[in-house]
Amino acid sequence: MQISPLHTWIAAELDQDPNSDLDLVALRALQLERLNRTLAHASANSPFYQNRFQNRQRRPLDSLQGLTELPFTSADDLRQQGLQMLGVSQSAIERVVTLESSGTTGPAKRLYFTGEELARTQAFFRLGMGPYLDPGDRVLILLPGELPASAGNLLATALQPLGVDCQIEGIVIDPGRCVTLLAEEDFDCVVGIPVQVLSVLRHPNVLTIPRDRIKSVFLTSDYVPSALVKEIDKRWGCPAINHYGMTEMALTGGVECRALYGYHLREPHLYFEVIDPVNGRTLPAGETGEVVVTTLTRKGLPLIRYRTGDLASLIDEPCPCGSNLPRLSKLQGRIAQRMNIGAGQQLGIPQLDEALFALPELLNYEAVLTAKNGINCLTLSIESTTGAQQDLLAEVDGCLRDLPAISTALAAGTLCLPATRSCGKPLPVSATIKRSIIDRRKEQLP
Repeated sequence: MQISPLHTWIAAELDQDPNSDLDLVALRALQLERLNRTLAHASANSPFYQNRFQNRQRRPLDSLQGLTELPFTSADDLRQQGLQMLGVSQSAIERVVTLESSGTTGPAKRLYFTGEELARTQAFFRLGMGPYLDPGDRVLILLPGELPASAGNLLATALQPLGVDCQIEGIVIDPGRCVTLLAEEDFDCVVGIPVQVLSVLRHPNVLTIPRDRIKSVFLTSDYVPSALVKEIDKRWGCPAINHYGMTEMALTGGVECRALYGYHLREPHLYFEVIDPVNGRTLPAGETGEVVVTTLTRKGLPLIRYRTGDLASLIDEPCPCGSNLPRLSKLQGRIAQRMNIGAGQQLGIPQLDEALFALPELLNYEAVLTAKNGINCLTLSIESTTGAQQDLLAEVDGCLRDLPAISTALAAGTLCLPATRSCGKPLPVSATIKRSIIDRRKEQLP
């Protein structure tokens, strides 16, 4: 098995032999050096961090553990003080990304990036995808690409030096069109949002796509259910590589290798922690908590101990690919998307995805939580390949009841499950907001 390209890249950063275990002490020393530079830059140039660190003695940290003494940065900080967080003049910013708030009426988050930071993002795209591509290959990009610095456009431009031709199709509105493209044209790689790629795989005409044509699929932007990975292997016989990134990280944070066993991280540019989301305590490897990221090379909008809201754990054992670099586990959802359904139980999209997408007829679903007379009500509307067949509706209902969280809440009388409904038309497509259970429990019901 080929070792992760990030192992080779980090070996070069450390001037070490890529064919041997890397000196992790040297890696942490590099991160500490870059962290101290970032702290000095932010303290001198960012009004937000000047105020945040005004009572801190401005001396370099002696170790990465010293970072835990610094306060967290939150999404609310970005919403309320984005411009004050800048570490450069606005004229030096090349790209501004606006992220509308989901489920709130507050201001949107705005992220600011310099040209140098976007170039690093593109270099990471090449690094992660390069081992799966050959000169002359074609990539179908199912991501937004209308704007010059959009994710799809950045990716397409990044892959040009590899001699790869990219077609930006955008988000999947018509799965049938994507199937036709993949059947009639020679695409070697597909990049897209998980559930949208699933809609292509489960289209009735998917068998018109030759099984051995597509060599790799890269999935990004949302939770990746196991059923999708299996379906890609079954239909196309190729690996499904999971990419971890968010706009706050300049889109890129880590990527799986061929072992498909956790994200190899962009450690020369980012430092990752996993914390207890309640008390903020740093958690050891193997324990699930909230991912916190600190940028190490960003000057435009440095982020120090930014709480991502993502749930995962650190893996410190060697990867099956041969790299001894620590990794981040597959994401286990987002804190804000875990809904309390009573009886001490929480429910999120990952649990529903794993249970429901195992049903081969299911294309998508919408989950809505309401409340009546003090009882939570979970209602599902589904989109399927078979329409409103009662057998599928009953299967969905059975899958829901088999979930431990739902089963416990039902038994305790804190949750009820109205009959699953077929929506009869495609569910709305979103390219920017991660899928979540829609919580309408605060609304007054008749």
